[in-house]
Amino acid sequence: MTILVENDGNIRIITLNRPEKLNPITLEMATELNNAVKDSANDESVKCLVVTGKGRAFSSGGDVNEMGEHLPKAGDLFYKLTEQIHACFTTILTMGKPVVNSLNGIVAGGALGFALAGDYRIAGQSAKLLSAHFKRGFVPAGGTTYILPRLIGLGRTQSLFFGGKNLNSSEMLEWGLVHEVIEDEYLNQRTLEMANELASGPLEAIAETKRLLLESENLSLEDELRKEREENRESGNSGDAIEGIKAFLEKREPEFE
Repeated sequence: MTILVENDGNIRIITLNRPEKLNPITLEMATELNNAVKDSANDESVKCLVVTGKGRAFSSGGDVNEMGEHLPKAGDLFYKLTEQIHACFTTILTMGKPVVNSLNGIVAGGALGFALAGDYRIAGQSAKLLSAHFKRGFVPAGGTTYILPRLIGLGRTQSLFFGGKNLNSSEMLEWGLVHEVIEDEYLNQRTLEMANELASGPLEAIAETKRLLLESENLSLEDELRKEREENRESGNSGDAIEGIKAFLEKREPEFE
């Protein structure tokens, strides 16, 4: 299997599993990953998804050896590959469950999109992020041209693509690509802590917040505020809000459904 899928209680963990080659993405891996992410989104027993890589890398990007097998029409492979990666990327962004990306080692190329699509991103100290698309002569894909400008702005995105800039974990944190940097040996522990915290939270409010954030760039100020107000009312009338308010008044931790 090119990926591993396991459960830790109500946490689903998907691990890219080609560690001997730094988890390069083949068409087979992309297809398995897409199916596993979709299954996680649809499985009611899953309250939070974690995506990570096994070994010394999250992923080094597309598998250049597989690309070589498709020369001189590697682009035809890319078209099939991006169908799977883009579907995975879209599901992570839009699924009504929180997603935690645990970024270990190298994060590069075609993996950048879904690596940065998670709602909370934690990097190990040894993490390094780079584009590498132009070194192989092709246009960035995998959702990078969508997610990077939203996270870090056009100028910094250009420095990654055109300037070939590589980022260490401290720079990833400074730029806002990740939310935390953790010593490598504690990365898995902290990832599960955060996943459990989100999984025990008000999942309907989390899902609606994801939708509001995703739609915000394409809505007018008036429309965004209207939707925010409506969703705030809906969540305020929900069982989770009732529990959250009662817990505060009773000086205890909330227990959301």
